[in-house]
Amino acid sequence: MTKFVVTVCVPPTAPRKIPQAVAAAMAPYDANLTAEWNPVGHWDWWAIRAGVGSAYMVLPLHDGDRRLVTATTVPRRKAKLDPLGPLECYGGPRGLLDFDGMRQRAARRHDALLAAWTKLAAVHPPARPLAEFVARHEADPESYSPADARRDHLAQPLVQDVAQRAVRGDQNFGRSFLLNDPVAYFAREHEEARQWSVRCAIPGFALITLDGAWTDADTDGYLDQANRYLDDLDAEAVVIDLLCHS
Repeated sequence: MTKFVVTVCVPPTAPRKIPQAVAAAMAPYDANLTAEWNPVGHWDWWAIRAGVGSAYMVLPLHDGDRRLVTATTVPRRKAKLDPLGPLECYGGPRGLLDFDGMRQRAARRHDALLAAWTKLAAVHPPARPLAEFVARHEADPESYSPADARRDHLAQPLVQDVAQRAVRGDQNFGRSFLLNDPVAYFAREHEEARQWSVRCAIPGFALITLDGAWTDADTDGYLDQANRYLDDLDAEAVVIDLLCHS
């Protein structure tokens, strides 16, 4: 059971009709579409989504445009959308959306995260990655368990500080750091990780194109293909993100 984001493209559609258009685009991929097993099924529920800091950005010239998907343009009975911040929306016509701004936002967020980690690392003893503790378990499984490895890794002051910040909802250290090893993450080459963040700024894990085709991150070259497709999309075509469950 997992959650993931799908970026859906539909032809020009008024906001109040977008939930219906999106439902039609998603229908072929309903895991429960057939009596037993849908061979192309990917989801069992979905909802229009805009996470904190990941909403679609609006070009300033089009601020307030009624073609954008917002809490005021989509009736509450069709989708329960919360108000967003200035120049933010849940989606809308491609030509009204600021893709460059979204990529710049992703780059700034990554830079801020790296700066926050560097600041924490300067005040704590050096920390070792979880893989080193796991290797110790593998070398001596009888006296050093996987639980011991996780405990000792988390007990390191730097790792513990990050975990506590993640629990408190720190603006830099999200809850993903409760599951992933921050030491290993920040050992990555910075520019490569930064570029990855930028490439993920627009497309979700999966993309449904205007012709109804599904492609996702399990496909080689997906992010580059998805970014090119969305950049070249007709200005009137609507783009929107869904949070899905499978």
